[in-house]
Amino acid sequence: MNWEAIGSISEVAGAVGVIVTLIYLAIQLRQNTKATQLTAVQNSMENSARFSELIATDSDLARIFSLGLSNPDELSANEMLRFVNALNVFMRRESVAYYLYREGTLPEELWAARVTALTGALNQPGLKVYLETSADSLPAEFREFVEQIVAQESTMSEDTRKLFTQRDP
Repeated sequence: MNWEAIGSISEVAGAVGVIVTLIYLAIQLRQNTKATQLTAVQNSMENSARFSELIATDSDLARIFSLGLSNPDELSANEMLRFVNALNVFMRRESVAYYLYREGTLPEELWAARVTALTGALNQPGLKVYLETSADSLPAEFREFVEQIVAQESTMSEDTRKLFTQRDP
């Protein structure tokens, strides 16, 4: 065997090695990207669940939040402050979900379910008050999205609306 043939075989072996390495790196990158996306979606869902837990475990805040959404004029000044702050926490978390959806990380099915819930729960008088007082603190693109939701007809059923607006005797 001559040196030219050995050199050619070495070049082919080196090229195959580079191709195998690139394929391996592409697979690893894809797996890492998928894991990162799943972590972001999980964190977003957990943030929403934490907000629900906050409302569920604090009966006074639950009352204020429910009344604030349906009849904000009935809130005292202190209650209005708590309502706006709680809604601000909620809206900021939803803006993260919106960003994840827009970037292609949050799956369409999960986003569609969120939009349905938002259109039902937030298409109430209290959200309009929130938008008038605090909308500037939201990212502009998300704020525009929320304003579109408010312009739509609520998707909340009458039974659910009664549940959210009923008062303790």
